[in-house]
Amino acid sequence: MSMRQIFGSLACGAVLLTGVAACSEKPADKPQTSNSGDSKSDKTNGGTNTGTAPADLLKLGVEQGQAGNFDAAKATFEKLLAVEANNKFAWFNLGFIAQSRNQADEAISNYDKALAADANYKPALYNKAIALESKAPTTSMDIYRKVVSIDNKSSTAYLRLGMLLSQSGDNAAARDAFKAAIRLDKGLTSAVPAKYRGVPTTRSSGPAGR
Repeated sequence: MSMRQIFGSLACGAVLLTGVAACSEKPADKPQTSNSGDSKSDKTNGGTNTGTAPADLLKLGVEQGQAGNFDAAKATFEKLLAVEANNKFAWFNLGFIAQSRNQADEAISNYDKALAADANYKPALYNKAIALESKAPTTSMDIYRKVVSIDNKSSTAYLRLGMLLSQSGDNAAARDAFKAAIRLDKGLTSAVPAKYRGVPTTRSSGPAGR
């Protein structure tokens, strides 16, 4: 997946658990901007100096989003969807914008539309799971399980799944999820609750020595 197709991912963004490292799918670097009034700067700030082909609109929306101009980016992605209604990247980016603004229901709706175009689109699955953690933790866990079935190297999905399993009281399954997260990314160790970091020891059932 080209990181030019999305400008952000909550998997790498602000709503991650404290101390969690960024995911492996990092968004592209922000485009350089200048105050010289060139066409690139104009487009990033919401100008109309761009093509109307889906690829051009997607690129423009990504540039606007990376520059922090979410209102312009939202308008651009909506324009793209008027041309190509099933563009999963546009729906994902609209979901990301809504989720960044704490508009969870709108975000979930947009992620669902991205997933209607591609049921295994991991960024939309992951971010939808985040949005559902508080209101529907069981559904959120099911989605994280789907994420790791698609990509068994999704360390942050294992981590967040472990957190929800721990909250549900399933300590054994939580331990397994945390173990997988740390195996994939030792940088996540500090985000795992202390009681799950050590290897449980088994007491000997034999008689004590003299």
